[in-house]
Amino acid sequence: MPKNLITAIFVLIFGIFAFDLMSILVRMLGGSYPIMQVSAFRNFFGIIPAAILLWRFKQFDTLRQINRPRLHVILLLRSIAVLVAQYCFYTALTKIEFATACALGFTGPLFITALSIPILGHRVGLWRWLAICIGFVGMLTVLRPYDADFSSYMIYPVIAAFGYALSSLLVRLYPEDMPSSTIQFTQQILTTILSVVVLFGFATPVAIASQADMGLLLAMGVFGGTGIMCLVTAYRLTDPASISPFEYFGIPISFTLGWVVFGEAPFDDLFPGILFIISAGLLIVYRERKVARV
Repeated sequence: MPKNLITAIFVLIFGIFAFDLMSILVRMLGGSYPIMQVSAFRNFFGIIPAAILLWRFKQFDTLRQINRPRLHVILLLRSIAVLVAQYCFYTALTKIEFATACALGFTGPLFITALSIPILGHRVGLWRWLAICIGFVGMLTVLRPYDADFSSYMIYPVIAAFGYALSSLLVRLYPEDMPSSTIQFTQQILTTILSVVVLFGFATPVAIASQADMGLLLAMGVFGGTGIMCLVTAYRLTDPASISPFEYFGIPISFTLGWVVFGEAPFDDLFPGILFIISAGLLIVYRERKVARV
């Protein structure tokens, strides 16, 4: 196995673990503070990892590259998409089982495949459309909209997956030579500003209750920012199709953390639907790798 691939897999899994730690803290804090306030702190402290990379590699001068009208539009659209995704995902974390909210987030690859048609002009063939349909069936099996116990909050992680997928595709519209830390640094700043505006426009901020809570907010932001930078780094180290299946390690990780931290084990909610979602994602990866060889 190539050394870069091993490193990329390790970085990817570490990034997923960092995201799950962030999600745990979001759930813990979401009951005491407005969701948009949690989002604002997440974005503000999430600037730290990107800033460290800019400093480490002496790339602060690259921030001038983003001062173009076209990139301003992309930056704004990405920030709005991320903000909507954060609100939906963070709300879901406080309303439904931890592992269920995280698992429904794995519908993201399906949205990426579908959205790549209008945004990137990609051609999606029969096999990938079949994968999207399989994933949709799996999503419905997990959601169970026909069940009497169905909660509308189950839809929130799916909306979040759509928002994150849109953000992931829009980043492809930046120049290839622009550092990822530059893109992430500016996006975190704008998302922080937007989240603060929405917070004061639609909710009432709550004073931070203790230094312990401030520490948790700081850790939440750093974990979230670190997770993003790890994913970006991993996908730049090697062929994305070679490591994307390892993202599904996030399902047992989130399930284990949900069981250990919150005492939840929603087997009945996740199975067999999650198997359809994983199968759909792996089918998309298989087709991407096959097309890449042609």
